[in-house]
Amino acid sequence: MSQTHPTSGLLPALIAYYHRLEADQEQSNRVADFGFSEQKIHAQVVLEPDGSLSAIEDIRERSERGQPRPRLMVVPDHGGRSGTGLKPYFCWDNTGYVLGRDTKGSPKRSAAMFAAFRDLHLSFRAELVDDEGYEALCRFLEHWDPANAESLPNWDELAGLNVVFKLRAWPGYVHQSAMVRDAWSRRLTADTGEESGPVACSLISGEPEQLARLHPAIKGVVGANTTGAALVSFNLDAFESYGKSQSYNAPVGIRDAFRYTTALNRLLADTKRQVRIGDATVVFWSDQVEGANAEELFHDIFLENTPAEDAATVDRVRGFLNDVRQGRLSDRFEHPDAPFYVLGLSPNASRLNVRYWLVGTVRQFAERLAEHVDRLRMIGERADAPPPIIRRLLLETAREPKDIPPQLAGEVARAVLGGLPYPQLLFNAVLRRIRADSQINLTRAAILKAYLINNIKKEVSVALNKDHPDEAYQIGRLFATLEKTQEDARQNKLNKTQEDASQNKLNATIKDRFFASAAATPANVFPRLLHLHQHHMRNLDYEGQRIDRERLMDEIMGRINHFPRHLPLERQGLFYIGYYHQRQDFFTKKTVNAKETTNE
Repeated sequence: MSQTHPTSGLLPALIAYYHRLEADQEQSNRVADFGFSEQKIHAQVVLEPDGSLSAIEDIRERSERGQPRPRLMVVPDHGGRSGTGLKPYFCWDNTGYVLGRDTKGSPKRSAAMFAAFRDLHLSFRAELVDDEGYEALCRFLEHWDPANAESLPNWDELAGLNVVFKLRAWPGYVHQSAMVRDAWSRRLTADTGEESGPVACSLISGEPEQLARLHPAIKGVVGANTTGAALVSFNLDAFESYGKSQSYNAPVGIRDAFRYTTALNRLLADTKRQVRIGDATVVFWSDQVEGANAEELFHDIFLENTPAEDAATVDRVRGFLNDVRQGRLSDRFEHPDAPFYVLGLSPNASRLNVRYWLVGTVRQFAERLAEHVDRLRMIGERADAPPPIIRRLLLETAREPKDIPPQLAGEVARAVLGGLPYPQLLFNAVLRRIRADSQINLTRAAILKAYLINNIKKEVSVALNKDHPDEAYQIGRLFATLEKTQEDARQNKLNKTQEDASQNKLNATIKDRFFASAAATPANVFPRLLHLHQHHMRNLDYEGQRIDRERLMDEIMGRINHFPRHLPLERQGLFYIGYYHQRQDFFTKKTVNAKETTNE
């Protein structure tokens, strides 16, 4: 078993994940060796032994909808391209380099690209003279005329795409030959050109290593450059120190740079270990095999599975949270104390921002999630409803998903997963939405409750608490009671006149007109509301209803010494929770009475 304690460093944690994948016995999970990477390949150039072109064939796979999809293939890695310089790849590339033609750029530049590609491969010829496939490739490059590319039968479809080389009737590809792979590895080790640097102490290993001047690109972060973005880079003199340029300012060995970028690219391409939260692409993993089953479960939790409301997924998540509460995490996970990591990345031009980097164990993250869900528990939730983790909370902060502030999503995720206080912005945004539309639903009430419990250390119950000591809560209950009296009075009037309620709705209820102001400045609003209440009481249907309502009013008013002139935001949150609790209590009583009537 690997280390039992999580590492605090991002790059060491990714390197440890690389080693986990490296040791995986399943071929589909293994990562590429140093000097190689998994790339999208669209076609193969088929050669005869004498180097003549036999065909260029489309090898793309087809999706379920019949759309062409590139094939992922492990090929020699050259660290990506940046700027306008010429940089050919070994034994594969796009048609601009391989055939001297593409769909963009000038013919002159395409010719220079092909010449660079040809020169690179001819430089390996002496040490690969015994490899028949590679010799055919060299002969092809010596005699190929780029002007012939546009006359190929399927040129229009494949121009500009990535291709590899294959010798006709031979198994495998040229780059998969053991001799070719060894020659490429030797070249990387001996290369002292611009992509490799001097030998110095690495920040990762603490040992003298050949340093990477440029780190490989990271692909798969939503919103970043499709060609990839850098996690570690320095592009201006102002960022440099002690005369060091580029990534020598953060010295990492070339092999470790390859390992951490390979691991991160694998995570970003894995739909079971990657989700989108706000504008951040979030990946999560354990560097121990024993923590692998936690990764898929955490994916279900973060994704929240809202499109189809998958009952099996909801049951699995709720069962997991119950196991955490009851201290039975070991029944679900083989090694609950395995290290676990969560990384949130957001785009910034050709670079990546680390939104949050959270370190812990499977047990710690599970307990944080369970505590978060417990704080959100509120009367009115369905037993079969998925728990609101992050996404559902964010949807209540704006009128439309596109209006959710990107920084809020990151701060909420960091608070939930890190066991930290919730951002003030979350609480304020929910209050603004309530003031804007005069609606307080289950999720909004749950957010207010969780914030007050976690940040302000207020005691807030799941359901109605008639003895709550804060007047703001009781004033919220009072508003709910006044609103219910108005509704009942209106309904009773309609019943007596036998009018259609759908055609005779109130033009504006007290909630429509006074909800926000009653929460913010109770002293300015409630004297008027209490006066209107007397009129509504006279229109209640029968004496027993009026007596019950007067008894409730007396009970609530007995807990209110005075109406404050102004309630601060935290107490406004209590006002809305008190209102919500009281409204739910009215509904619950109706349900109970209905059941009792049915039983009789």
